[in-house]
Amino acid sequence: MKLRNFSLILLLFCVSITSAQRMMRQGAEPIDWVKKLDLTDEQAKQMAEIQEYFRSEMMSMMDNPSGDRMGMMYAMQDIQKERDKKIKKILNKQQYKKYDKELKAQQKERRRRMQERGRGEQRRGQGQRKGIN
Repeated sequence: MKLRNFSLILLLFCVSITSAQRMMRQGAEPIDWVKKLDLTDEQAKQMAEIQEYFRSEMMSMMDNPSGDRMGMMYAMQDIQKERDKKIKKILNKQQYKKYDKELKAQQKERRRRMQERGRGEQRRGQGQRKGIN
């Protein structure tokens, strides 16, 4: 009986760890701009069109990489600037301020996660060089 209970607890523990790791890998949830910025129906429609257009632009860039990572990064930054210009035209000042703040917070979080992943890879790489695995 004790062994069965222990096994069940161990199984639940493993499942919870696995699901937590999966959630961390998935990254941040997409932002619901309609709720976050209190958009009108027309603004929501325009925002969706802009987001979809620029998302497809970025995806096509990623599907056809040139090998020049820095060039690709600068091109993506240009696309983001163009997207933000178009979005600024449809939002009022208060909405755009919220939009900009949320975008910067999301970028900061992305950078933090990338750095964490990089440190983890460094540790694994160092262990392999020393023959510690």
